Amino acid sequence: MLTKLRKKRKNIYFSGLLMFSDFLAVIIAFIFSYLFRFYSRLFSVPFGVPRWQDYIVPVLFIAGLLIYFINSRGLYKPDPAKKFIDQAFPLIKCTCITMLIVFAGTFFYREVSYSRLLLFIIWFSIGVLLVFFRYLLNIFYLQNILPRIRKKIIIVCKPESVEHIQKYNTYFTHYGTIAGFVSIRKQVQEKTEIPCLGHIDEFEHILDSLKPDEVILADLELPRKRITTLIVESEKRLIKFKIVADLLDIMIQQFELENIDGLNLIKIKESPLTLASNRFIKRLIDICGSFFGIVLLSPFLLAVAVLVKLGSRGPVFFSQERVGEDGRIFKIYKFRTMQQDAEAHTGPVFVKKDDERCTSLGKTLRKYNIDELPQLFNVLRGEMSLVGPRPERPYFVEQFKDDIPRYMSRHHIKSGITGWAQVHGLRQGTAIDERVKYDLYYVENWSAWLDIKIIFLSFFALKNAY
Repeated sequence: MLTKLRKKRKNIYFSGLLMFSDFLAVIIAFIFSYLFRFYSRLFSVPFGVPRWQDYIVPVLFIAGLLIYFINSRGLYKPDPAKKFIDQAFPLIKCTCITMLIVFAGTFFYREVSYSRLLLFIIWFSIGVLLVFFRYLLNIFYLQNILPRIRKKIIIVCKPESVEHIQKYNTYFTHYGTIAGFVSIRKQVQEKTEIPCLGHIDEFEHILDSLKPDEVILADLELPRKRITTLIVESEKRLIKFKIVADLLDIMIQQFELENIDGLNLIKIKESPLTLASNRFIKRLIDICGSFFGIVLLSPFLLAVAVLVKLGSRGPVFFSQERVGEDGRIFKIYKFRTMQQDAEAHTGPVFVKKDDERCTSLGKTLRKYNIDELPQLFNVLRGEMSLVGPRPERPYFVEQFKDDIPRYMSRHHIKSGITGWAQVHGLRQGTAIDERVKYDLYYVENWSAWLDIKIIFLSFFALKNAY
């Protein structure tokens, strides 16, 4: 078993390897781009081949600036639980920012005339190589480094909470194994798969004997003073202490500090979309995306409409009232996927897997999210956005707003055809409180880049689509 210091060093070395691979990607990209631009037969060279030495300083500048941006995004810190796509997009974003700065610089620096085409080829090559190298190194990390630095974790909780904690196996699969739990109750009668290490009164002794890497507190019902003691005792032994945020992370996703005449106030973070400039950018994306989507997909939409009409009795389109931005009611449009008057006898209910009310064509349309495409017209009209929390029916909103903390906060922005929750497989049939967490994350962390990322991921987000 490696010591904590050696585990830390392995992560540091791997971070250095990531940084070196990014630098190498820039160098290789330049060599390839230079040869491809000036020595392939695809491009003419009317002014002759420039000296490669003239590009040394710009290439080193690109490498340094790129590494700076990647480091500022925390992408050199190994995070095995993060999906590769969540690393690839920020890498490409950093590449774009770096190259835009370089292009801007070439307009002001005139001592050497740099080939714009060469810089474009370098831009593309860096993006491809960065993602490719990161993919290979991630595989290397998961197979060769991670198994040797897995953490030993203990949990402080009630016995009945152990099963709930085990459901989050992604964290424990990637980061460590649960050595046992410390019970906050005197008597533990329940049998659990995870061994009980003792009572919370023995916490210090358990830490000294077991020497874990991490302590997770899964019960916030403990008095604040007791929680503080647990944290202090863990810190004394250089053991990381984490708290499972259940209701807390729904109530307050992020904090902002506001100072009024020396008085510090903590408030819930406001959405970036409260700024008019950001709303303009998002609306511009919506207009362009929906317009071109309708134009390009019009033959396909027409074909689907014909199939729906021929497949079963009833109208081609299905409209339904939904709750949108600021609680406004609007009509959403979809291709009809169910039998006509499907809720005549049941009233408002969620769609379930293998729902008998769905037509045979409707099941296919739902599986591939094709039934949602008519909402492009909702987007063009300004009632929805391409990306945002999925709108619910007024009947369900009335229920959820009382039962789910901060549920109505998702209505501060326009609803979307797709969203952060949907690309993570959280749709109807999944826990509403989990969906709200993802919706609130999107509301409070919006960016144009995040919208583009979600739109791209939506083409592959077929989990729980029914």
